Amino acid sequence: MEKNTVTIEIKQEVSITLLWIVAGVIFVSLVFLLAPSSMELWPSLNAAGIAGAVYLIAMLTYALRKPLEMRVRVWIGVAAIVVLALGAFTWVGMQAQTEFQADMMMKIRGVIGRNVMRRYVSEVPLKTLDEFYQQRGPNKSSLADIFCKENPGAVVGANIHRPEWEGDWWQVVVTKLEPATIELLSQETYVKGRDPQFKNRNGQVGMMQEKSILTEKGITYVSEN
Repeated sequence: MEKNTVTIEIKQEVSITLLWIVAGVIFVSLVFLLAPSSMELWPSLNAAGIAGAVYLIAMLTYALRKPLEMRVRVWIGVAAIVVLALGAFTWVGMQAQTEFQADMMMKIRGVIGRNVMRRYVSEVPLKTLDEFYQQRGPNKSSLADIFCKENPGAVVGANIHRPEWEGDWWQVVVTKLEPATIELLSQETYVKGRDPQFKNRNGQVGMMQEKSILTEKGITYVSEN
């Protein structure tokens, strides 16, 4: 039984074009993947974009060689430069718009987050202060005693906030627990505060941080960053 064979002939020009395409895809992909890792995607995209521009210039230089007429080479070269310039302008505009939107979202989240943090560091001491002044008789409990009674396991460094929903990662940390003084602290782990050099309690730098100080005279709020 004879086997049928199929032979596909590819012209040299086509094979060279395919080789350029494959080489370009590999080159741009490697630059994107090997770019320094970052929380943002734009550095890798910019590196890949520059690599793509270099690749297109090299491919055009090869394609516009002789025997093409000089006039054709000049026109195509000018058109390619205009297209690359417009592409670069659009690229930069997209990056600027994306960064602006991300910055606005972080500012909005910062406003909401700071209010939520203040709520968390105010509810517990308000309840403690209210019970402290409702006491009657000579044997009154201290603020710390009442606080520990309402928050079992409360010690310096402990997180007394109990998650209210899935994904509730807020913390209310006890930073001081004395008979007449209680300090609670809450920190945002993603939104930056006013001072980028501020050292947060958990070791981060520049994040929002709010604190409340409870004494027998009332509650003092301190916006640390």
